[in-house]
Amino acid sequence: MNKTLESATTFIWENARLLERAIFAYHFLNGSPTRILDVLHSYQNDDGGFGNALEPDLRAPESQPLFLEFGLRTLYECNLQDADLALRACEFLSTHADLEHGIPLAFESFKLYPHPPHMDNPVVEQPSMERLTSLVGLLACQGISHPWLTRAIEACVNFISKNHFSDTHTIMNAFCLLEALAAKRPVDHLFGRLSDDLFRSSFFRLEVPVTSYGLTPLAFAPTPGAYCRKIFTDAQIQAHLDELEKQQQEDGGWPISWDPPHGTSRQEWRAQRTVAALVTLRAYSRI
Repeated sequence: MNKTLESATTFIWENARLLERAIFAYHFLNGSPTRILDVLHSYQNDDGGFGNALEPDLRAPESQPLFLEFGLRTLYECNLQDADLALRACEFLSTHADLEHGIPLAFESFKLYPHPPHMDNPVVEQPSMERLTSLVGLLACQGISHPWLTRAIEACVNFISKNHFSDTHTIMNAFCLLEALAAKRPVDHLFGRLSDDLFRSSFFRLEVPVTSYGLTPLAFAPTPGAYCRKIFTDAQIQAHLDELEKQQQEDGGWPISWDPPHGTSRQEWRAQRTVAALVTLRAYSRI
């Protein structure tokens, strides 16, 4: 076994949650995709949203938009669809989102539970159309049919066409909306608009070495066939692959660059980042 993969595998078995173990097994051990879906269902609450610290920074049991994004993003990155899970998630989103004002990152109740310092910001609770577009983009990739989702897609497409995005994370998921629509309608002009926004956005890290928190080109193009791969040059991708290889730590895992609420969150996040790093390195024939 490749040394990078061998040490990372040990780190995963020592630190990863059941979800990341299932994702690792799916990609590297011929594991069943059904296992990933089963684990995600266990995080889904009766209201259709996701809770139970699915996003490791926030330790809340109740449903939050932040958890919904994490769950849907997991499905997208594993190229999986689950109609039942997605339809229930759509019901949750339709109940809490406003097609004119959007949805917040988290509802006020998140303050009752352990959370990282960066969430103690009023903007976390402010409804945002950027945030809604992010969630609708991921939900559209599930291929479900729902009356509210049809209206939400049109509202979000209209928002993209008339506004600029400033947050790198929401741009990443907004690209998912265009990807889901690309076979049905022309979206090249919107793709170009989001690409321009990306290079001006607040947490995009194009240059190496990366010295602060943010998303690199590999977040948008984790595989050579990714929808956003054409945004970046070969040199940019290769430079970030070199950087990614260098970031592996002595214990086999990859680091995180923010302060989680406690040690459990840190190790869960590191395991998630480690699985993602391995998937990308293998996709680009680095391991």
